[in-house]
Amino acid sequence: MKSVDYIIVGQGLAGTLLAHDLIEKGHKLVVIDKDMKASASKVAAGLFNPVSMKRCIPTWNASVFLPFAIERYQQLEKKLDTSFLNLTPVLKVFSNNEVSKQWKVQYSNTDINQYITAFNKEEKFSYLKDSSGTAQIDPAGNLEVNKFLSSSREYFESIDSYINEVFDYKEFNPETATYKNIVSQRVIFCEGFRVLQNPFFDFLPIRPTKGEVMKIRIPSQEKLDYILSAGIYVLPLGSYEYIVGATYNHKDMDDVVSESGLSFLIEGLNKILKADYELIDTNAGVRPTVKDRKPLLGLHPLLPKLGVFNGLGTRGVLIGPWLSTQFCTNLTTNTNNGLLADNERVNKFFC
Repeated sequence: MKSVDYIIVGQGLAGTLLAHDLIEKGHKLVVIDKDMKASASKVAAGLFNPVSMKRCIPTWNASVFLPFAIERYQQLEKKLDTSFLNLTPVLKVFSNNEVSKQWKVQYSNTDINQYITAFNKEEKFSYLKDSSGTAQIDPAGNLEVNKFLSSSREYFESIDSYINEVFDYKEFNPETATYKNIVSQRVIFCEGFRVLQNPFFDFLPIRPTKGEVMKIRIPSQEKLDYILSAGIYVLPLGSYEYIVGATYNHKDMDDVVSESGLSFLIEGLNKILKADYELIDTNAGVRPTVKDRKPLLGLHPLLPKLGVFNGLGTRGVLIGPWLSTQFCTNLTTNTNNGLLADNERVNKFFC
């Protein structure tokens, strides 16, 4: 039998962050994952910014999550000897003068001014339909999620801590935390929306949400200096290519972009972009969202050797690093010391 401290099931964003934290605390573990279609982390744009675009207020706990996330990803870039974090301002394109006015009122009356660095005059950008002006948000940017996951996977493989297979619940003993020939102290499930198929955590209120994106080419713009936001986002990749997203589909849970989803993205893009563009590709993934938009992490109420880290949702890149570090501390010290990084939320959904 092989003995480890932890088994982590799933190597999306949550599982990867937690694995790094536990390894850096000196714990031996194994990550079990199989590259699956429709995984949200595999197709995510990885955007992060501290402002709620609809209400023009700071996002939940932004003053804590944002600086911690930037610092943590930079640490992991050094550890993995690669780059995957891009710090790029977000440019909010106002749909009309009323929205512009509302943002300026919020800027004057709330602490949002720490994140809005400029209001730009109308029609400043030749490639945009910005007749009502724009606002610049900084710091912000994106994590190249797939690059982060693949470089992490190579690292886990290099220290003999990765198994490429689908976790088989029939081969698992939850009482002893033993999987096949591997015995552990705890097993943490980080399976994204597929936790709904997990017989131990299928009571959690995960609401799968399909996100659809398209890749375009703008021949006149090699790389914009901003991430555009206007009901959709436009993320610059370089070499004239951009990702446009994203939809919120609660019906179809496959990796196929729907006609309605593609139409939504094209219509949104056409509202803000003056420049000509070409459609290159489309993609889709399913996010593990929760109705109250708060993550789910903690231990099983009856099986204390089992834990879950899930429900990071659309702001996973922003909130994941801090929550992972808190959860790691809780797991390794048996204390509850952080925001939502305890068992209360998991317990309340158990019946």
